[in-house]
Amino acid sequence: MKRVIAAVLAAFLMVQPAMAQHGDEADIALRRGMMHRDAGDAALAAHWLAVAASRGMREAMFLLANMLLEGDGVPKDEAAARRWLEQATQLDYPEAWQQLGMMEKDPERAAQYMRRAAHALTHRAEGKR
Repeated sequence: MKRVIAAVLAAFLMVQPAMAQHGDEADIALRRGMMHRDAGDAALAAHWLAVAASRGMREAMFLLANMLLEGDGVPKDEAAARRWLEQATQLDYPEAWQQLGMMEKDPERAAQYMRRAAHALTHRAEGKR
């Protein structure tokens, strides 16, 4: 019995930091969004990704932005996509920096975004984020 309690406590302690960062609802919304995306229901995926993004999930912000860029399940809206990408960059999400760099017409700014993406990836590799 002690082993079961210890295992449950250990599992809770491992999950708690992720829940504390975004909240349980955001994690659930992200998983629902990805599940619906994988099932081919882009409109429902976009809905749940928007819920997760609005609760601070950087991955959801990035995925939703790409859906907005492509018009996948939502009306195509580059301005809204850019806003979500910029919010994700404020949370230092490397993929968002890279996407902004690929969208940028000014080569100097594009290069700056790519450098920021590389920097954010370095932090991810070092386990800082």
